[in-house]
Amino acid sequence: MFKKLRSQSEVHISLLLGLFFIILGVFILFNTERIRGAADGSPVDESEIDTIWDLVNAFFLEVTNMLSILIGDFPIIAGILLILFGVFMFKVGKTVRDTTKYDGMLSFFFLGLALFLFIITTILMMQVYGWWAILFFIAFMVHLLYNIYHEYLNPKHRKEHYMIIMFFYGVAYFFTQNAVYSNIEDALSPTDVLSINMFFAVVLVLALMALWVGVFLSKSKNLLKKPKTKSEEDLSRSSKRGISKLNPNQYLGFSEKMYQFRNRLLTRTKDFLEIGIPGWLKVNYLELLLGLLVLVFIGVEFNNRQGVFTEGYFRLSQMSYLYEWINLFLTLVLALLYLYFTVMNLWKNIYYNRQMIVIIALWLKLTVSLFVTVFHDVELSLFILPFNIALVILTTPLVLFSIFKEFNGGTANDGNKKAKT
Repeated sequence: MFKKLRSQSEVHISLLLGLFFIILGVFILFNTERIRGAADGSPVDESEIDTIWDLVNAFFLEVTNMLSILIGDFPIIAGILLILFGVFMFKVGKTVRDTTKYDGMLSFFFLGLALFLFIITTILMMQVYGWWAILFFIAFMVHLLYNIYHEYLNPKHRKEHYMIIMFFYGVAYFFTQNAVYSNIEDALSPTDVLSINMFFAVVLVLALMALWVGVFLSKSKNLLKKPKTKSEEDLSRSSKRGISKLNPNQYLGFSEKMYQFRNRLLTRTKDFLEIGIPGWLKVNYLELLLGLLVLVFIGVEFNNRQGVFTEGYFRLSQMSYLYEWINLFLTLVLALLYLYFTVMNLWKNIYYNRQMIVIIALWLKLTVSLFVTVFHDVELSLFILPFNIALVILTTPLVLFSIFKEFNGGTANDGNKKAKT
């Protein structure tokens, strides 16, 4: 069943997007008066959140506040248009399933839809992050360009490409989180941040799905395929006619310089320290050891916060505890994923790119948490200070291991990707 779903992912994503737009349209139609009346924002009173239903209502109240910014005094028109667009997406899904005749046109449609959804996401994020939300838009544009010009880039430097994308997302995450914690007790509340983040996370995932479908359909029609190298005779005729086509690799191929710099730095460090790595010592062993220690520290802190819920001290009105618990749970999931990918590295020699992405994401989360704890006087810190410092110390070498491990692959299956130091 899973293979069948995976083989028609583009169809299911089209249907999922249609369902989202229909549900959103219906929600708007049922809340037209509230959306019109929320132009100035209707703050949530956290002291009145006593039941799960109150919590759900608080979430939808925040959603209506956001939607009022986008659609203003025209909720009925917006709701009807969204429902019609959702029905159109069902038609698109049927077309994608039945024929490949329109794949070329639909590929550009999905790429445009992905860009539109992320623009909307950026507007929503600005309510929480301010103008720093534009950094996420820039990161997404880098991600979009990478997917479009993927075929033009040297597959030997695929790891460096991922590092560049993660760098932009990391910068965006740091500055936006700093903005949140600067205002979380003044202009924002944990309920605001939780509700808005949940909504824009859904829209972000849908945007990335649309991007994936657009790239997939374009490849099926070879629209983004790297053209074959022309002969010298053809190039000579083209140059005489003044024809000079854009070669994206001229602008996006600087990852090779990163690759060379990384290798030179590693070699010079080994020469300076006059050390060599024994053949029996695999980096994965150190990664497993440090990864287990990271999991233990995160597990202890998560268990402490979990005790607030299980021992009956928690009330839904204490949204700060729920905010911390959700963030700790996400951190715990990242730690478990890192260990899983590390085991697969050691056992089957696969998933090196996923391991690097996960450990960089985990390191960013822990480092930003430490920064917030030290420089912001807020109570919403994920870890006690000694734990946070220890976790940053433990994850930093893990990030360096992932960066400096050789990564040969990109065009072959993961099973053919080798790593060494």
